[in-house]
Amino acid sequence: MLLNHLSLNEEASLVKEAVQWTLSNGFVTKDIDPVNFYFTTTIGELVSDYVGGKIPDINRANIALRKSTII
Repeated sequence: MLLNHLSLNEEASLVKEAVQWTLSNGFVTKDIDPVNFYFTTTIGELVSDYVGGKIPDINRANIALRKSTII
C-alpha cells in the first residue's frame, strides 16, 4: 500500500506477485499453516529474492522435506 501511495505502482505489483508466488509454492508462515511453516524472515528473504530476480527453479520434493529448495 505504501508503494501505491508513493505512485510506485509497478513496484507494488511486483511485490504482490512475489507474495502470491510464495503462497502458491507453499512457503507460508505459522499463522497460515501451524505444522508446515517457514519463519517470517525466510518468507521475507524469498520475497526479496523474487523481486530481485534471484529465484531459481524449485525442487518440490525438497519443499516437502523442508530441505533446500534450490537443488
